[in-house]
Amino acid sequence: MKPQAIISMTTEAVFGLASALAFFSWIALFIFYPRKWIYQILFSGVLMLLALTYLVYVIPGLFGSPEGGFNSLTEVRALFKSDEALLAGWIHYLAFDLFVGIWITKDAWDRNISRWLVFPCLLLTFMLGPAGLLVYFVIRGIKTLQFRQSPYLP
Repeated sequence: MKPQAIISMTTEAVFGLASALAFFSWIALFIFYPRKWIYQILFSGVLMLLALTYLVYVIPGLFGSPEGGFNSLTEVRALFKSDEALLAGWIHYLAFDLFVGIWITKDAWDRNISRWLVFPCLLLTFMLGPAGLLVYFVIRGIKTLQFRQSPYLP
């Protein structure tokens, strides 16, 4: 999909498409998690598409609000007054939560942690972001008997 096509769609339509893409990516991640090709598709396809769509909306959405900023909660709230900025924020969550889910499955695969133990972590990451990552760290710590967290294998 070309950037012009994304721009000509309504924010509601882009919201629906991005949400559906992320949802089906989570399902594919769980089903095909021991397959290398799923990571290539999600990294090179889905995350790139979400990132491009994010850029299309974040620039006019966030920089179009002169009263907004990052110095207080009130200023951040003002940044998200436009539908474009709110959509960019939503896509930001979709992309980064999916990235974390991809990392969780890859790390679990490398550490030989059952996909069924990973499933609640993915569900929580999909719904509550950092809560799913925290649960994965606890499960990983119990399974590996190593509670210091590191992205490297022991």
